[in-house]
Amino acid sequence: MKKKLLQSLFCLTLFFTFKNVYAFDVNNYADRGLCEEFEVAGFHADGYIDTVGCYNNFQDAQTFMRQNGADDLAIMTHDRDGRVKIVDANMALLDLSVNPEQLTYFYENSELTSRQYTYMDTGSLYGGVDGGLLDVSYSGAKSQWTAKVRTGNFTGWIGEASYEIVPITWLRSYSFYTVTSDSIRHNYVTKIQNDYRSSGGSTIGPKPDMLSEGTYYSFDGHYFYQNIRDLIIDYKNQTYDKAINKNNPYYNYYMYLSNHTRTVYSSVNIDEYIRNNLNYKYDIYGDDISDNASRLYGSGTFFYYAQEKYGVNAILSLSLSRNETGNGRSYLAIIKNNGFGLNAVDSNPINGANWYATFGSSILGYASKWVTYGFAHPRDWRYFGPQFGDKWIGMNVKYASDTYWSEKMASNYYFLDKAFGLQDYNYYQLGVVKYTTNAYSDASTSSRFIYEY
Repeated sequence: MKKKLLQSLFCLTLFFTFKNVYAFDVNNYADRGLCEEFEVAGFHADGYIDTVGCYNNFQDAQTFMRQNGADDLAIMTHDRDGRVKIVDANMALLDLSVNPEQLTYFYENSELTSRQYTYMDTGSLYGGVDGGLLDVSYSGAKSQWTAKVRTGNFTGWIGEASYEIVPITWLRSYSFYTVTSDSIRHNYVTKIQNDYRSSGGSTIGPKPDMLSEGTYYSFDGHYFYQNIRDLIIDYKNQTYDKAINKNNPYYNYYMYLSNHTRTVYSSVNIDEYIRNNLNYKYDIYGDDISDNASRLYGSGTFFYYAQEKYGVNAILSLSLSRNETGNGRSYLAIIKNNGFGLNAVDSNPINGANWYATFGSSILGYASKWVTYGFAHPRDWRYFGPQFGDKWIGMNVKYASDTYWSEKMASNYYFLDKAFGLQDYNYYQLGVVKYTTNAYSDASTSSRFIYEY
């Protein structure tokens, strides 16, 4: 009996240790011999690849693949190094984590000659490792394949070094939303070719009224799908017909709340939350960092004063400071009194970061120079709206490389708000501008033009 038990345990150990033994990626076809310059093949769920069509030009291969319509079809060709790569697929997501040491830049045209609209760190650290494949092209200007992708509510084009096309039949996991009886959470994955292992995420707010409890998929955070196939079909067709909330999109209140609002909470409430909920009992002095110490301790007055003087919501500011400083315990917060990672750019995060005389002065500096007269000022080149937003609108476009940076602040705001009875939630009525529009000084188009939004 003991011998059989040990054998059973050994088998179970092997099963869990090699859980991803049947996960497939580029290594399964990189050295494949192609039947022609462009080979159309079926990528089966068991890893088998069978040739369906052979073509000497991409257009004919693409036409055949699309007319055939099978979900598992993809087109392969050789890259500049002679290795085989997938250049298009009927149904696929993009693995955006293939070059984690480099930022991924997103363009508005397939030639990659337009402005760089936004940028993202698509390594697994932040969660933005996957996106929906909408289209592909070949850039003559850049001599490379390009892909049109939707992720972080942005739809744009990226270069071939930034992605790997993964046919839908080879997907093992992808980011998803979980809606419970009282909240909504965005769950991130680390590698879409591998089985899902909890790798982080953000609970971003109360349960949306239009969504029932369950699991959903979305790369824009507004329209939700119960399966990834329907999502890809809609994205390619530029519709939301298959979304379960197609007539009622969800906009997270905290992500799209303007920085130029007021919280109902006082400086006393802020200090209470830091002390009682975050459990920080005193400030950090020198380099002595105990578990109950934080630069945020006693900072409620500064957040509230910055709101009243510069018109920047105190809880939005606190939420960002928590995210950028690890709850006021980061090296920059301690050594440089930098409460927001200001000027801590990806290429030089320590030496490039701003130094402030006090932690409180960094709160005032952030509200003034970085929001009111910076990212949230219509004349600033980084202005895409006064909210934290996403990779399409708001500060997230240019402020941070984290695809879901705004969700982290939404999570921080939500938990504070929840602790005090959700007094801030839906206090303001949010409005959505879907197209470029003009802002005027009064409620009339004949009044003075202020700026274009």
